[in-house]
Amino acid sequence: MQNELIEREAAAAAPTVPMNRIGRIAVVSGTALAMTLGLVAVAEAAPTTTTKAQLTTVFTPKKQTYVTPKAKQKAGILHAQVKLKGSYPKYYPMPWSWQVTNKKLKAIATSTMNCKATGLNGKYHDNHASIPVGYKWHSTVGSKAHPHKQKKVYNLSGTCVFSVEVGGQPGQATVGFSFQYSINAGTKSAASSAAPVTTTKVVLDN
Repeated sequence: MQNELIEREAAAAAPTVPMNRIGRIAVVSGTALAMTLGLVAVAEAAPTTTTKAQLTTVFTPKKQTYVTPKAKQKAGILHAQVKLKGSYPKYYPMPWSWQVTNKKLKAIATSTMNCKATGLNGKYHDNHASIPVGYKWHSTVGSKAHPHKQKKVYNLSGTCVFSVEVGGQPGQATVGFSFQYSINAGTKSAASSAAPVTTTKVVLDN
């Protein structure tokens, strides 16, 4: 009952935001986010996050490239590739890129992005600061020092943060992705493919 009361009070206290101006991208105020401690505002702020277990994309010689399916490109597009034919490094480097493509997000952006990625169980990091919203952020995970191992499941995650303005009110947008994958160079079967989990959150200042 106490949680229900907090949720109702927070919903009543939250300022009205012109949701139709940015479509399906959720907007919440900093006040509402703090008041509910994640009970209401976080659920509204990250509508694309799934509670289901994330599926794994498997790279094989028959499927060496991954691109986010068109139906899943609500926030952006992830590209990833692992060369598994001919001559290739046995540490299995995976060049990848992430691009924010949502037109409504780009329309409310008022600054460049600061992006960070992690992978290989914390052994891989990439930071790109002050890049334009919509820029194709790219890097490579997997090296001689920190190689991929066959059939092991990995997670590559990235987050981009930038300033926004909605209806004259400033705020901050966070767009992220989480991509679960493995590499199987020895199989002759086709690869399995799954879309990355993406999150989009816009929090307006008080």
